[in-house]
Amino acid sequence: MSVILHIHDQSLPPTESSGGSNRLIDWLAIEQAKQGHKVYAMSPSGSNTEFYQHIKISLPCSLEELLAIIPDDVEYIEHHGGIESFVIDGLLESFPGCLQVCHAGKQEGKNNVFISKSHAKAHDGKVVAYNGVPVDDYIFSSDKDNYLLFLAKVKRSKKGVDTAIKVAKKVNMPLVVAGGSRLANPETWFRWHPKIKPIGYVNGTEKFELLSKAKALLVPIKWEEPFGLTIVEAMLSGTPVIAFNRGAMAELIVDGETGFLCETEDDMINAIARLDQVDPQRCREHAIIHFSAQQMCLRHIELLEKAKDGSW
Repeated sequence: MSVILHIHDQSLPPTESSGGSNRLIDWLAIEQAKQGHKVYAMSPSGSNTEFYQHIKISLPCSLEELLAIIPDDVEYIEHHGGIESFVIDGLLESFPGCLQVCHAGKQEGKNNVFISKSHAKAHDGKVVAYNGVPVDDYIFSSDKDNYLLFLAKVKRSKKGVDTAIKVAKKVNMPLVVAGGSRLANPETWFRWHPKIKPIGYVNGTEKFELLSKAKALLVPIKWEEPFGLTIVEAMLSGTPVIAFNRGAMAELIVDGETGFLCETEDDMINAIARLDQVDPQRCREHAIIHFSAQQMCLRHIELLEKAKDGSW
């Protein structure tokens, strides 16, 4: 059994409004605990859970202040952001078994772990640990309803909600838009078009059901996305993903088998016509094999041990 400490500058466990990194850290810590490790979570806000003990930290902090609140039995540390680089340098000297997980961008100092190969390449990194999700949380269904799904932070133009709306209109298929609203796109904040259904933010059972019943998840991103949790969540639900081939999409999606990689809107339209070629069970199997919380946990333990041994 190992003793692992996670450090983050946001709430652990996550709140309802927390982003993807909080959820990922929580999933990782829970899986590590399930596999027999003792786990601590350090953040400015949070609480104890069934799986890990919470330690409150006030940021910014000095190295001395940080070392003073780290429990004596900690062997490994995963820093997910929030600690200043000069403090991290000292922490790495005190704890050789320390990783810096880059959920976006790059962290200062050494032992950076990236969440996809494309993410690592963009920042001259080499070490990759794919994100993973708790498989059993998701509802699998091979029986799909007649709608497409857009599930992302709508207000971020780089997520491409405008393209998703155009594509849905062109194929004359209903599109459910989940993830807030964007002033520039009236269809995202009221029912202006008969085929576009905005539903705001979704979580929990509502999200799981939406994912499981959709014909496909549309991911028309306009940036080099380092990962993309919703892609994995859709595949676990048996739902194909149609995405622009940017960032990590080619690492997540098996083109023609678990979805389609596209370059243009016309490619997306053609992919929608081919959705019957995708086996929902194949989507789920691919996600379980490569992107489960269990696989994420095993990879992180491997990297922590390599860092401690100096074999990285």
